[in-house]
Amino acid sequence: MLKDRTHKLVAGAWLVMAIILSTGFAQAADISDDLNSSVEAAIEAADDASLETNATAMAETENITEVAAETANDTVATEPVTSTESVTSVAVAIPANTEYGTESEAENETEKEIAPAKVEEGTEEMAEEIIYTVCLNGCSYSSIQAAIESAKDGEVVEVGSGTYNENVVVNKPITLRGVNTGEGVPVVNALRNGSTVVLRADGIVLEGLYITNAGPWPSAGIEVVSNDNVIAGNGVWNSEWVGIYLKGCTNTTISECISSNNGNDGILVFKAPGNFVRDNVVSNNGDDGIQILSCDNNRVEGNVVGNNTDVGIFLDTSQNSVVIGNTLSYNNKGIGLLSSGIDRVGPNRFLNNVQDLELA
Repeated sequence: MLKDRTHKLVAGAWLVMAIILSTGFAQAADISDDLNSSVEAAIEAADDASLETNATAMAETENITEVAAETANDTVATEPVTSTESVTSVAVAIPANTEYGTESEAENETEKEIAPAKVEEGTEEMAEEIIYTVCLNGCSYSSIQAAIESAKDGEVVEVGSGTYNENVVVNKPITLRGVNTGEGVPVVNALRNGSTVVLRADGIVLEGLYITNAGPWPSAGIEVVSNDNVIAGNGVWNSEWVGIYLKGCTNTTISECISSNNGNDGILVFKAPGNFVRDNVVSNNGDDGIQILSCDNNRVEGNVVGNNTDVGIFLDTSQNSVVIGNTLSYNNKGIGLLSSGIDRVGPNRFLNNVQDLELA
């Protein structure tokens, strides 16, 4: 009996424990389900929040992009900032007490640097050469002298191809220019009557002409009695006396000319100090090629002087003249010095002269 009761008590206890345990497992399952539901709800909420955040971020990004696009469009639509504004804004940052003094002075200084120079009205017209054209047919002038009389100081007289039988006197500072217009270099022919071309005004440019047939002494192919002239690229032939004659003038340059077959000297510089004779061809003249007479401080350089009857280059009573880099050939004497110093003569080149140097 006692044993049966004991077994019954034990079985009852196990039953009670089973009931309690089953109830605990059910609660635990419920708790677990609740936890799982809570976790799933939290995850769903987090996902919803993330989606809302992303949507908000995307919306804000779109808004920012639209604003940026609008700003870019506005920037493109507006006028560009000029260099003056940008430089001025930098200049404003210059502190006071600098070398400019004050900020406003810096701005003014910057504006002065940036401001374009004003072009005066008529500047382009003033820069253009005013040319008087001479030709034998179809031009405003058929006479060189007539065109010179019409020209004003600083203007140009251009002479086209052809032979002009006249004596020309240039009495104003102009450019007298020969131009080959298809029939050769223009020729000025004095027909043995006086000097062919006379330069009487200071500051004349004479270039590109063939000058011939000047009359007897004291006439010359080109006669210069004024200062500060340029005689370049001319040919002078067949003057009865002298090809090119500088008389009492100064600061005149004779360059790249040919003076040939003249009755006396090819080039004569008389009582005319401070002139420059360079890079010319002087040949076949009846007396000297180049004579420097009674004048100081002239320069004779780089000339080709050949086949003249007497002296290639003759210095007579002339001091401090520079004679250098010339080629002297087939003259009776290459260089002759009479009462003139030799200390500034040479080096020069001598070829087949009867005598290269004569001192007297």
